[in-house]
Amino acid sequence: MNNKFILSIAMMSALMANSVMAEDNGFYLGGAIGTTGIDDGGLYEGSSNPITVDAEDRTYKIIAGYQFNRIVALEAQYTNYGDVVAKNALTKDSYTWSPTAFSIVANLGYTFDNGIRPFGIVGLSTIDLDQSLPLLDDDRGDAIRYGFGVEYTPKQAENFSFRLGYEADAFAIESDSGFENDKDLVIDSFYLGATYNF
Repeated sequence: MNNKFILSIAMMSALMANSVMAEDNGFYLGGAIGTTGIDDGGLYEGSSNPITVDAEDRTYKIIAGYQFNRIVALEAQYTNYGDVVAKNALTKDSYTWSPTAFSIVANLGYTFDNGIRPFGIVGLSTIDLDQSLPLLDDDRGDAIRYGFGVEYTPKQAENFSFRLGYEADAFAIESDSGFENDKDLVIDSFYLGATYNF
């Protein structure tokens, strides 16, 4: 599945909003904090020494979007995943990524009358791994952003929404090291956030 196809789905979903009655529409802005996780896709499985890969920090997000109606929103996010550290168990050497991502996604769900809105997201990200050593051919590239969650907008404070979710960036990398090239990786986060609805 290529990036153009994913982007087309996201854009068509946003444009379909014109054919649905506009309710609960408007801009929103917020932030979130959460855990960071990584699936390294077996990046170091060819190493003669045991290497562990761990996400050592929290994830922070800045969220901005436009809610077209009860179903469709178009959303931009800046995500800082903190430090991801690969450690050699024998030599104690380490290699660090400090990944950040900027994403554009379609946020698709349904807002019930009680203020609860389950949702899923799909879109594209640009990701920068910011590697501490030049072991990768290129530490910047495109990723597929996906996720799901639930929002709650209390009737007593309709300008505020609270969000619990899971989101991930899936991407491929090539390594200049002696390990096998072309590994598929996923960096993800479970997070809690809040937005202000204008």
